Amino acid sequence: MSEAPPLLAIIGGGFSGTCLALQALAAMPERPVVMFEPANPGLGLAYATPDPRHLLNVPAGSMSLFPDQPADFTDWLATQPDAPPSPAEGGPVFAPRCLYGRYLRDRLAEAGSGLTHRDEAVTALLPRPGGGFVLQTATGEHLASHVALAVGGFAVAEPATPPFFGNPWDPAAVQNLDPEAPVLLVGLGLTAVDMLLSLRGQGHRGPVLGISRHGWAPLAHRPGAPPPAWPVPLEQGPGPLAALRIVRAELAKALPSGVPWQAVLDGVRPHVQRLWRGWSVAEKRRVLRHLRAAWAVHRHRVAPEIGAFLAAERDAGRFEVMPGRLADWHPEDQGAEVVIRRRGGGEERRQVARIIRCVGPDGASSWRGSEPVAGMLRSGLLAEDAVGLGLRAEADGQLLSATGEAVPGLVAIGPLTRGLLWEVTAVPEIRAQVAAALARPLSSFRFQFN
Repeated sequence: MSEAPPLLAIIGGGFSGTCLALQALAAMPERPVVMFEPANPGLGLAYATPDPRHLLNVPAGSMSLFPDQPADFTDWLATQPDAPPSPAEGGPVFAPRCLYGRYLRDRLAEAGSGLTHRDEAVTALLPRPGGGFVLQTATGEHLASHVALAVGGFAVAEPATPPFFGNPWDPAAVQNLDPEAPVLLVGLGLTAVDMLLSLRGQGHRGPVLGISRHGWAPLAHRPGAPPPAWPVPLEQGPGPLAALRIVRAELAKALPSGVPWQAVLDGVRPHVQRLWRGWSVAEKRRVLRHLRAAWAVHRHRVAPEIGAFLAAERDAGRFEVMPGRLADWHPEDQGAEVVIRRRGGGEERRQVARIIRCVGPDGASSWRGSEPVAGMLRSGLLAEDAVGLGLRAEADGQLLSATGEAVPGLVAIGPLTRGLLWEVTAVPEIRAQVAAALARPLSSFRFQFN
């Protein structure tokens, strides 16, 4: 087999892969890039939705692909005939995710000949003794000198057994449903919000019950112009309990002054990755066990108009939330009888026409069983991080084998590095991760963080 050509192969074509490909081409136009993505590149799970009710949960002004061109997305959005109007109360625009997917596709189309898209999945990734990698697909083998794993969110892989739908992104999950029939959503994160929006968009008017361990639905950004972030003194890198006390103390100062809690959480955000990297494995596990859900509902906020929609649904009694879990269910002629084990004890039985499991990418673990990651885990080429959120890596993102040795030329970007950074699923964090990665020449291609 010939020597591996000096090119970068990107496995995955969602936001992480798209951002890396375009920034790599801009930084090193002489270096060819090949993207392996069997679906439409640029969309991924997040932006493949065709439903215009599914909005970004980050303002449009923060969604540019390029850190040195912060207005790139908003300038592009202004040229679109179906761009959303500015909110009546002022403040930022939260654009439909399908429009953002179109933006990513347009920018990929402008990339030119330096980027090659292969419409196929990589089924195995093997290191070569002389350096570089062999990428196996259904059509053959391909060589690359450097590989980036940019696989992002994975849809839940459980099959549908109507009336139970294990994959919320299966279009059948919200179709052919009696408009008045009750529905159960298992999970109350952003995926559940999407499903509720889609149900109502399909004309469904019946009651919807959402359950999760804590019974917390996502919170919303404030309408209008966002206040500046409240400075939170976390520079010294305190442990989780000390950090929590500091945040609570800042909330106690800010709220009586009329500063909303959202501004305080925005002041925490710049410190999160550094704090996480400094905590021990035991501390990280405690955070995941006790604070993960609370952090998620406050940090990953929905657009103000989505928050108003959720409030109206709950006020009207059409959307109910409950702390509990699905203990069992039994099919019936008109759907299913579900058994919900309530948090704190006791069971409740409900009759529903449909059950939709709304576990999004952050709660799913299907990345472990998806190729080529699964094969590399089996062979020991890669290993899980100590808390099981993603892949084991060094502080600069270099991937490590099961024996703790660096795998030269192999890096990951985006959600697979959650164990390293925790907060690395939103566009601003991934964009910064890519920019830091490309600060080095590709000959020493490694991710670095501040």
